[in-house]
Amino acid sequence: MLEAILTTSPVRAVFALLASFFLISIFHMLYLSHFHVLSKIPGPRLPAATFLWIRWQRWQGQLSYRADSLLSKYGPIVRIAPNIVLVNDVESVQKLFMRQDLDTAPNAIRALRIGGHDWTVTYPENPVARSRRRPVMMATTNKAMRYWQPVFEKNITQMISDLGKSKGNLSEDIVYHLRIATLLNSQVVMAGSQTNLEPGDFPHVVGEYNFLVVWRLCLPGMLFEWLKLSPFRRAAFRVRTSDYLFNLGRDIVEEAKKGRLSEKAQDEEKPSAPVYELLKESIIPKNIGEDGNSEIIAEMAGQILAATETTSSALAFIFYYLARDPSLVDAIYEELQTVDGFKDLESLKMLNACITEGLRYRPPVALTGSRVVPRGGIDVLGYFLPAGTVVTTQSLSFSRQRPDLFPNYDEFDPTRWLHDDDLNSERRRCLAPFG
Repeated sequence: MLEAILTTSPVRAVFALLASFFLISIFHMLYLSHFHVLSKIPGPRLPAATFLWIRWQRWQGQLSYRADSLLSKYGPIVRIAPNIVLVNDVESVQKLFMRQDLDTAPNAIRALRIGGHDWTVTYPENPVARSRRRPVMMATTNKAMRYWQPVFEKNITQMISDLGKSKGNLSEDIVYHLRIATLLNSQVVMAGSQTNLEPGDFPHVVGEYNFLVVWRLCLPGMLFEWLKLSPFRRAAFRVRTSDYLFNLGRDIVEEAKKGRLSEKAQDEEKPSAPVYELLKESIIPKNIGEDGNSEIIAEMAGQILAATETTSSALAFIFYYLARDPSLVDAIYEELQTVDGFKDLESLKMLNACITEGLRYRPPVALTGSRVVPRGGIDVLGYFLPAGTVVTTQSLSFSRQRPDLFPNYDEFDPTRWLHDDDLNSERRRCLAPFG
């Protein structure tokens, strides 16, 4: 066949090559959807045959709900891409994610790289990611958060003041204000009390970076270098937001270095060192050289991004649904009158019920977490998954697929969390909004 192609005209040769490529692709898709080991997993044929389906759903921002509809139709395990299986069984997910020998899916998580560098969530190797999470966990204990509470109160009060400046005469983008407040709150935890970077264009940068992540998941990588130099200003800005966030990480690191000595001298009672100090202990000894500082910068920027964006989007949804139900606002207001300022907020049942319901109804993360099946494969819900299969889950479906626990799962109903019974304990097992 090759000899025949070479002896024909160039145009015919091109068409012949394209036809061959097309036929090979068709046979490959048929193999994936009908004969591959994962073909026994329930699900429609198109997602099983090609990644185009999942890329299109991501591009449209509909992946979570499309995947949830597949779970409703096919059951608690469904194939949503040639090598991706969505599992919606709490026990199976807990058992899988408790294992320490499973890596995360590299192709999806690499879309979150910052300035070309990896940080906690982009490391496929679970041991590396786990060691990066530890400094953040140590710096954000309940005791540490109470230490920073006066700073948080100050920034939240300022946000409320900014929201009310127009006295209702102008509309306000609450996500914009939430991103600023969460940035101001998180930077002191990351770098110390002396840190006071101006937000600048941060809210806009984060918003565009979210779109960049979707682009990275759906478009070929070679396109982005061209877009940086393209005449399309918005596209060029969006592609550069990763670098802008990396520069923010560099600024925060510089602030952390400035306050390093003064922090130790002035406040020995602080329950935890800033994240920066803890990261230096865990990263630098293992990565001596020029890359060590870049790793810390990317880590600081990534953690700032994670702290601000998930919190901002979750709160924005909660405020939206509260605005639609004035009776809930009145109930929270009455409850707030029973405490002094910001004290004892944890004891307010309706307030906490609204937060919990918001995280259930509109979790801030789509596919909440993923793991790669190791060599030898594993069995999940009676199906064999070969090595290399990506197993993922999503918090949204944990409650939507349990009408016995959430009969009105498609409604924002905080009152479901006000009952202290066995069902409520089971409901809480279906919550995993941040992974």
